[in-house]
Amino acid sequence: MKVLITGATSALAFQLEKKLGPAFDIVFADSQELPQFLLSNNRFLKIPKGSEPSFAHQLLSTCLDLEISYLFPLRREEILSLIEARQLFDEYGIKLMVPPQRALNSLLMGPKIGELTIVGLEEAPGVDESDTDRGAFWANGEDKATYRILTVD
Repeated sequence: MKVLITGATSALAFQLEKKLGPAFDIVFADSQELPQFLLSNNRFLKIPKGSEPSFAHQLLSTCLDLEISYLFPLRREEILSLIEARQLFDEYGIKLMVPPQRALNSLLMGPKIGELTIVGLEEAPGVDESDTDRGAFWANGEDKATYRILTVD
């Protein structure tokens, strides 16, 4: 399965790749400048800034073109821009790895410490309505109340 991870200029993107393991085909993307030698490699893409009005649609188009199954946005403005498009991505078979909008504020606040934890990769029947139903988080203990969204900024 193909995974797109944004924030490619950060070490956290590569930590997330390592945590996902070799079962996934990883593509990295960033809105910040990437060295030309990386862009010549099919594993790295330049994407628009998350604050651009058409960001969600441009990223959806990119994901469809590349046959992406999972999208991990790691920049705060990307998460804020994409959170409302979660259902749209789902309809196209792309799992946007961010929690539901109702949980966003509490999961963006607080210390970013603990173990890198990925939730929601398995294709399970039914819908998980929990606040941490999918995404990459810093988990400080087993209590999901201590989860914080993994962001690079």
